[in-house]
Amino acid sequence: MLHPESDLFDRILGEVNSMPVIDCHEHMQGFEKRPPYEEPIAALTFGYVFSDLHSAGFGVAERDIMRLQDQGVPTEQKWPLFQKLWQATEHTAYARVTKLILRDVYGVAEMSREALDRVADQLPDRDEAAYYRTIDEAGITVLLTDVPGDWLSPLTDGLASFMAGEARLPEKWRLLISLPGLHPTSLTWERIDAIGALTDHSPTSLDEFLDSVCTILERCKQRGAIGIKDQSAYSRILSYDLVPKSVAESQFNQVLGNPRNVLGWPEGKALNDYLFHQYMRFARDLDLPVQLHTGHMAGIRNRVDKTNAAHLASVLELHRDVRFDLFHGNWPYMGDLLFLGKNYPNVALDCCWLHIIDPDYASELLARSVMTLPHTKVHGFGGDYGDVPEFVAGHLHIARENISATLARLVRRRWLTEQQAISLAADWLYNNPNRFFSLGFDEFIV
Repeated sequence: MLHPESDLFDRILGEVNSMPVIDCHEHMQGFEKRPPYEEPIAALTFGYVFSDLHSAGFGVAERDIMRLQDQGVPTEQKWPLFQKLWQATEHTAYARVTKLILRDVYGVAEMSREALDRVADQLPDRDEAAYYRTIDEAGITVLLTDVPGDWLSPLTDGLASFMAGEARLPEKWRLLISLPGLHPTSLTWERIDAIGALTDHSPTSLDEFLDSVCTILERCKQRGAIGIKDQSAYSRILSYDLVPKSVAESQFNQVLGNPRNVLGWPEGKALNDYLFHQYMRFARDLDLPVQLHTGHMAGIRNRVDKTNAAHLASVLELHRDVRFDLFHGNWPYMGDLLFLGKNYPNVALDCCWLHIIDPDYASELLARSVMTLPHTKVHGFGGDYGDVPEFVAGHLHIARENISATLARLVRRRWLTEQQAISLAADWLYNNPNRFFSLGFDEFIV
């Protein structure tokens, strides 16, 4: 479904390129946390494209592939393997982001050994000013970030600092509270105690533990958090049973009663399910929308069947007063996601990451969503990268083209007028997430 050359596409793309964007999902903290820019291959293969290189490396030792991301290994040593893997992957959408960075950031037409030297000469220019300028020039008004790593882990002081108003995010950032640290699939006494310590308590029961979690969510909202993000799909199936409190409490007490005990997975599913439902009730009471990872996962060698959003149907039906933002187009389970969006008033479809997972799938999902569910339930873009804004800008470039091509096709088949198509783009990229997450910006009118 690549876009054809046409005046209609060019006109729509021109309008879409001028629109402000609410970036619905990132993993950013700010310039100070960006990865080092020291070696060009590592800098150009940050994030998802490295998964494609890894996938192409059958017969290559894992340690040799991982060396491509090692900033301390000289480019000359990396080049023979990188050249081989790049030639195998350079036509994927992930690789297209790298190509756009080569062209737009470093002024290089194509990947070569000489090109990498030109990139290396310019790496020192990727300073703090360039970091924030890249976000501004991309037209991003605000980005919603699930802070990566342990910054919001109860086992570090990052969450405590944020709740105290000491750790601050940049002006355009809005925080999503990362939930798995509060209901890990492997529960330890240390984790229980650390969560309690954030509210100056040492929990002696499941109820006291839940009181601490509720207080944490309240304080994060007071400090500017605008929602909750749960990515437990990486470690468990998205099927949450309604578990009697007595069963959950019994499992919780196994850990609480002996600091040497660990409740792992799948033995701890009942407690994990119980906590998830409790946290959804907190989300309802605090009016915090919930983002859920569904579909494809980062990296390689994972099981996508456990992440199908169809497993969430009972959760969406039960928690009717919670707004759910379902991620990644549920790739590759499109029909299931369209059904959930059509069937449940509290569900929105989020295209974060999707435009570079599978551009044609993203285009088909958007086109079918126009014909199957209210267009106000679609969130058009989220870069889903870490602190590498040039990758976000490259992804957004692809997303704007993809959205424009999709809408141009709908205009050509007379499903939409050109003006309606442009209005839909503004809703997908800006107005819908602005309303859904209660961000408070004025509506963008085209």
